[in-house]
Amino acid sequence: MVETDKIILRKTKLEDIERILNFEADNNQFVQQYNFSEHKEILESESHLSVFERKSNLLIGFVILAGILSSDKIIEFRRIVISKKGSGYGKDTVQLVKKICFEGYKASKIWLDVYADNKRAIKLYKLMGFIEEGVEAIDENRKLLIMSIANNQ
Repeated sequence: MVETDKIILRKTKLEDIERILNFEADNNQFVQQYNFSEHKEILESESHLSVFERKSNLLIGFVILAGILSSDKIIEFRRIVISKKGSGYGKDTVQLVKKICFEGYKASKIWLDVYADNKRAIKLYKLMGFIEEGVEAIDENRKLLIMSIANNQ
């Protein structure tokens, strides 16, 4: 468990998944949808973290980190969903993700992909030190930006 003055980030529990599925559904224009079994599998094989609002202790989001045991020490910041927007919870969550990856897992780099039309997320990632590495076309209408941050940034 890690925390800031606004949030607490802890390992996701099985009973958190139903709420997490709702968060994904509410943000389906920007995040891939997983089913219950897929989230359960991630709980067992990767890092699946729940975000709680500190003052209310309510579940407000989640994070998935992949590749935490990779030998190259490059971690994929696969997913972040925060249900309460505009309160700084996303910023605090990314700050804690960087701490977990760089200090806890000793990662050399964190990378992510984000839809190019998700301006709010891109602004946050840039604010937190992520840089654009490339663009990948999904189809003729949509693109993904590939972003990363190295441990020395």
